[in-house]
Amino acid sequence: MAPLIIAHRTAPPYAPENSLEGMRVAFDQGADAVEIDLHMSLDQRPFLLHDKLMLRTTGWPLPPELTPSFVIRRLRLKGGIEPVPSLARALDALPEAKIVAVDVKTPWAILPLLSEVKRREIATRTLVWTPSALCARYASRRNPGWEVAYYKDFDDADSNRAFIDKARRLGAQAVSLDWRAVDAELVSYAHGAGLRVYSWHKDFELTPEKLASGLDGLITDHPAKARQVLAAFAAG
Repeated sequence: MAPLIIAHRTAPPYAPENSLEGMRVAFDQGADAVEIDLHMSLDQRPFLLHDKLMLRTTGWPLPPELTPSFVIRRLRLKGGIEPVPSLARALDALPEAKIVAVDVKTPWAILPLLSEVKRREIATRTLVWTPSALCARYASRRNPGWEVAYYKDFDDADSNRAFIDKARRLGAQAVSLDWRAVDAELVSYAHGAGLRVYSWHKDFELTPEKLASGLDGLITDHPAKARQVLAAFAAG
C-alpha cells in the first residue's frame, strides 16, 4: 500500500507555513493529510506556530507562551495577509475526507487538542505527534485506540531500535523516524512492534529503496511532486 502523503507545515514552499492557505494548497496538490504545529499562548489558547519564537514567521520577537492570545490574533504570517490560525479555525478548514497530523510543540497543548478532537468526533482523522514521552504516554492512556506518534531524530539503527522499543512501552501507536535511517529492516522492526512509521524526507531524494521500505506516511514539503514520484515508482 502506498504511504500517506502528508504536507509538512502545510507545504511552506507554496504558502505561509501553518496557514489555512497552506492547507488549501496542500490538498490541491494531492496531499492526503497536512501536518500542523501547536503552541499555546500566555492565556492558554492553542495556535498554529512552529518555532519557540514567533520572529521568523510573524515578526513578533517573543515566544507564544509569553504572548496573550489577543496579540497573537493580530499578527500576520509572513508571505501573506493571513492571521495566525487558531486550532479551531484549522480544524474548521479541514475537508471532510482529509487527515490532520498535529505536532504538539507546547506539551500542555495536548489538553485542548484532545478535547477539541473529541468534541468534533474526528479522532479517526487526527494523528497526534509529539517528541515528549510524557505527552505520548498521557495521550495514549487517556484515549486508547487513537493514533499517537512519538518522534525523535536518530540516524543509526541501534538508536532507532531503542527508540521504537521506548515508543511501544509508552503506548504509542506510531513513530516518526529520521529519513536517513529509514530502510525496510527498520520499518519492519517498527511494524513488528505494532507501530506505524512516518518520515519527513526534508531535502533528501525520494529513492526507490526508501519508497520500498514500507513507510506508512511520507512527510513532504512538496505534495504534488511526492505524488508523482510515488506514482512513477508504483508503475515502474
